[in-house]
Amino acid sequence: MPFEPLRFPEDVPVLTDGGVTLRAHRTADVDALVEQCRDIETLRWTTIPLGYDAAMGTGFVTEMVPDGWRTATEHAFAVEAPGADGVPRYAGTVTLRDAGSGRADIGFVAHPSARRRGVMTSALQLLLGHAFDTLGLHTVIWWADHGNWASRKLVWRCGFTFGGTVRRWLYERGDYCDGWVATLHRDDAREPSTLWWSLPTLRGPRVSARPLDPVDDERVVEGGNDDAVQRWMPSFPSPYRLRDAEEFRTSTLDAAASGAAFSWALVDSVTDELLGAVGIPHRGDTGVEIGYWLHPEERGKGYARDAVELVVEHAFTPRDRGGLGALRAYVRIDEGNRASLDVARACGFEMAGSERAGTVRRDGTVADMLVLDRVNPLLGI
Repeated sequence: MPFEPLRFPEDVPVLTDGGVTLRAHRTADVDALVEQCRDIETLRWTTIPLGYDAAMGTGFVTEMVPDGWRTATEHAFAVEAPGADGVPRYAGTVTLRDAGSGRADIGFVAHPSARRRGVMTSALQLLLGHAFDTLGLHTVIWWADHGNWASRKLVWRCGFTFGGTVRRWLYERGDYCDGWVATLHRDDAREPSTLWWSLPTLRGPRVSARPLDPVDDERVVEGGNDDAVQRWMPSFPSPYRLRDAEEFRTSTLDAAASGAAFSWALVDSVTDELLGAVGIPHRGDTGVEIGYWLHPEERGKGYARDAVELVVEHAFTPRDRGGLGALRAYVRIDEGNRASLDVARACGFEMAGSERAGTVRRDGTVADMLVLDRVNPLLGI
């Protein structure tokens, strides 16, 4: 089997890339370990006990970690990296837990001083080399709480394939939480296999499009329950509740990371008050769909036109300049929604066709969806 009983610390290998080193834990690591385990971000995303103290840290270094090596259940390494003064010191822990049949769970936690410096990316790459090249593992799996973006982006950098969300799977402090899962096979490249799409803030003179924030939720609920929004957007829940706004907000980052869809809060550029929402509900290989709605108090002021122009400009900007590099932008509008049609035409969209029986309205009637589009001017068409 890949995991075999080993003496601690004698048989623990030292792995290094010349800057970051994985080694056996030492009692000298305890003070920094306690700092790490009392850190707010660490406590938020891990099951480390509250009130972590030196006795717990000592038990971890002298009992728990050695037992993992001796019983062939877990290989836990201390991460060592130069601090701001250039002196190497404890920077976190990375671990492989035997899952049987050539598989292992991967785990990691960084000391606050080591974050955003590339230390954990290097540490994880060293650990993966140990997993596949030394132990001969076939697959490594990563689990994290839904919303732990720092952890998710780290494994993405190392080539993991994101598998989605498992509802109510991770047991933490008496509750079951939604979990993210991703895997890496021994034959996979240990580098990103997909693009990581960002959700930048798009700024205009009157309106801006920024990522949704919890402060927006109540205004989103007000807009979501508006008669016009409910009429022309039958996919919206009815009634639209606070939890719907929260779920929409949290889902936007996930959709953006995969490049499937992008949604922004449309806000006043001066006051930052929510005016509505604008987004790209669908991104294809060459084209993007544009969608928008306004809070009922903000209609008739030209905000929708400004919002569409912001998003179209971002969509047509080449990828190497931070945009989406789309060749075409289009809108799909219920044939009866004259206000949205007026906005699209004012933004230069032209009729491209219609989808017969393209939507079922909330009252059960069927309507055509009109399709209008614009082509990226860089194409010269």
